[in-house]
Amino acid sequence: MSGIVNFLTAGIFGGTILLALKSGVGCGLSGLRIREMLCFASVYALAALIIGAIVGSVPLAMTEQIIGLGLVMHLIIGLALVYFGIKTKKRWLSDRKDISRRTFLLMSLPCPACLAATFLACLLFTDTTGMSGVAAGAIVGGIFFAGIAGGGAGTNWIATKTGTKNPSTLGNIMLFLGLFYLLCLLIVPAYLQAQDAPAFSTATDPAGMLLALTLMVALILLGALIDRVRRTPHHGGR
Repeated sequence: MSGIVNFLTAGIFGGTILLALKSGVGCGLSGLRIREMLCFASVYALAALIIGAIVGSVPLAMTEQIIGLGLVMHLIIGLALVYFGIKTKKRWLSDRKDISRRTFLLMSLPCPACLAATFLACLLFTDTTGMSGVAAGAIVGGIFFAGIAGGGAGTNWIATKTGTKNPSTLGNIMLFLGLFYLLCLLIVPAYLQAQDAPAFSTATDPAGMLLALTLMVALILLGALIDRVRRTPHHGGR
C-alpha cells in the first residue's frame, strides 16, 4: 500500500511541477521582469494556500463538480492556446507586431483548469499523506512559486543566449501545449475506461492507433511546412 501512496505522491509532485514550469516558460518568453515573475509566482502560491485551507471542508459532490469543471476548462484552454498561439506567431512573422504581453496570460495566469488541478493536488496530498490542508497548500504553493520563478528566469536566460526570445517561439510553445491539452482529453478517459474494463474484454485496435499516430504526425509536419513557407523569403514582385 505504501508503494501506491508513494507513486501517487510522486505523480502529484510531477504534475504540479509541470504546471509551474508551464507558467514560468510563458513568463520567461513574454519579456517580463523578475519582479513581475515573482508577482505571478506569489499569486499561484497564495491561491494554493487558500485552496489547501478549504479543501477539507468541501463536500464530495462539489469536489466532483470542481473536477468536472476542470476538464471542461481544460478543453477550452487547449483550444484557446492553439488559436492564440497561431495568432501570436502570425502577427509577429507577418506584421512584426508583438502581442505576447497579452497572449502569454493563457499560459501563466491561474486559469480555472489550473485551479482545479491545484485543488485536486491538495486533496490527494491530504488523503495520501494525512497532512493538514494548510500544509498541503503550502507545499503545493511552494512548488508553484519555485517552479514559476526558476522556470521563468531559466527560460529567459536560455532564450536570450540562443537568440530565440521572440513571440514566434512563444506561439510555437502555446500551439504545442494546446495540442497536448487536447490530446490528453482523448487519451486519459480512454485509459481510465480500459483500466475499469475486465481484462478479457480489453482489446486494442492497431488500425485505430496507427490512424491516430498518422494524424498526429501529419499535423506536426503540416505545422513545420507552414512555418518553413512563412520563413522563406519571396523573390521578385514589388
